[in-house]
Amino acid sequence: MGCEERKTPAAGDVFFLDFSLYRTDQERRKHALGLLRTINTAEVGELSNYGSYASWQTLLAHQPEFVNKFLVINYPQEVTLHFADMPEILPGWSLRFEVHADGRGYDVRLQDLKDKQCWYAAITDESGVIRQSKAIDCEI
Repeated sequence: MGCEERKTPAAGDVFFLDFSLYRTDQERRKHALGLLRTINTAEVGELSNYGSYASWQTLLAHQPEFVNKFLVINYPQEVTLHFADMPEILPGWSLRFEVHADGRGYDVRLQDLKDKQCWYAAITDESGVIRQSKAIDCEI
């Protein structure tokens, strides 16, 4: 199936992801890191094409094939899965996405809503560096 087959959701659309497909938290987090890599790469395109970084909604509008390719690669069995509005863009994942007022930078946090003990999150910005974090009493 090609990326073009995934449709942009309408307001109020419902999405579903079978969490039993994940065997470990590490597998879930691998997907989170992949999404941040996708966002960083899409933002390079935004800066090149439009002269500034873009919001999550704009990335989805400007680069739907590229952003949705992440879903096709990582969730091939979930053909109806699509990104929802923030904050919970995918089941169990909360996205905080801030573009600086001048459009020259952005800050992104993708938090695992299932991790109620250590509050795992992956973070990135316009540097392209991806960081992982947990509460201070938890091992990374």
